[in-house]
Amino acid sequence: MMNSNTEISKVGEGKVGIEEYITKTPGIGGKIKSDPSFFEVTEVIDLPEFHEDGSYLIILVEKTNWDTINFARVLSNRLGISQKRVEYAGTKDKRAKTLQFYSIKRVDDRIVQRLNELSIKDAEIKVLGKARRGLKLGDLLGNFFEIRITEIDGEEEEISSTVEELKEKGIPNFFGLQRFGTIRYITHEVGLHLLRREYEEAFWIYVAKPFELENEEVKKIREELWETRDAKFGLREVPNYLRYERNLLQKLQEGLNEEKALLTLPKNLKLMFVHAYQSWIFNRTLSARIKEFGSLREFETTDYVDFISIRKVEHPRTQELFVPLLKNEPVKTSLNERRVAFLISKRRSLLVLPLPGYDTKLDKENWAIRKEMEFLEADGVSIEDFKHEYKEFSSSGSFRAAEIPFDFSNLEFECDKTNKEAYFSFFLPKGCYATVFLREFMKN
Repeated sequence: MMNSNTEISKVGEGKVGIEEYITKTPGIGGKIKSDPSFFEVTEVIDLPEFHEDGSYLIILVEKTNWDTINFARVLSNRLGISQKRVEYAGTKDKRAKTLQFYSIKRVDDRIVQRLNELSIKDAEIKVLGKARRGLKLGDLLGNFFEIRITEIDGEEEEISSTVEELKEKGIPNFFGLQRFGTIRYITHEVGLHLLRREYEEAFWIYVAKPFELENEEVKKIREELWETRDAKFGLREVPNYLRYERNLLQKLQEGLNEEKALLTLPKNLKLMFVHAYQSWIFNRTLSARIKEFGSLREFETTDYVDFISIRKVEHPRTQELFVPLLKNEPVKTSLNERRVAFLISKRRSLLVLPLPGYDTKLDKENWAIRKEMEFLEADGVSIEDFKHEYKEFSSSGSFRAAEIPFDFSNLEFECDKTNKEAYFSFFLPKGCYATVFLREFMKN
């Protein structure tokens, strides 16, 4: 059984299309999240204006070992309100120390009083004020990270050399392992079979497909369930904490087929499957780009680029930051080659790659489109398949930056050779993964 984060990452990356490093420097090795407090995440968002007559209460929560959704569930239970009234701008992983904003809908004096008296393990709640609207996903600008890597075997000079190479070539913007599940990275496989309308296979991959990184006891149960596809056995043996798997098996027992059972899953989970498949195609395309070009700053006239704006943001704990954010206005390089070349030289423009969907234009001259069409064809999927009869399994497609928009003036790092630790602090725009950024330094 593999049980370290290092081993999980090494095996997991190969499963989700992360196949290349862009830098040639040796890595410092090490482990992240050896303790939740060694991985601090501070949310940076567009807060709504505060108004005394507002019906939403904005709170700031400092929590350790709490994921976003589970904390919202516990908070709503303790307040005696529906979980739907607790809103947030982005999701955070459990194994971290996070500073995150929440809003509570239809607030009254009773709720404010209960909040002030509330005690939740490993969490501190600060009431900020009332607003006329709640938080939404679009409010998230990014996250500020403070991370300690333990058990390193490199030195500060190696980190500095990697920084210089990243400045020259760009930081790959892979989708991280979290996009594909926890431990069992199979959500993109489910998405593939949904796009092919193979509902039975999609169902059993989600419920039962074994994965080498999973707990041995659970893995054995999945192996037998994968072979027998016996819902009654699954309901008897599958642990209660795997509630979505159990719910699906229960639906089979009640007489639904695999297709109808999948439709009973929560909306956010159903949306995740095809998005994960798009992410897998993106990761493979980005890996191919790095392998073929060696840099994310090498452009062809048929490539698509997007533009960067600089935004001043408030850091909840320290000072103001000036951070680069993507405008989401992709254009073809050939439309204005001189302007794009100038903006690239000033780090105000960067390469974007498509996330395939039914609105993706099949521009055969474009390197990325050709590559993605190869991957889709090998999977037996067409662009038209993304227009699904079930809305949650549809996607129109979009673009994603091939490199992380990054201001190196916001990066701080240092090594403690005595304790074999390295410390990093940096800002990443929303949708970018700290683990992906750090892998170029660690290379393990």
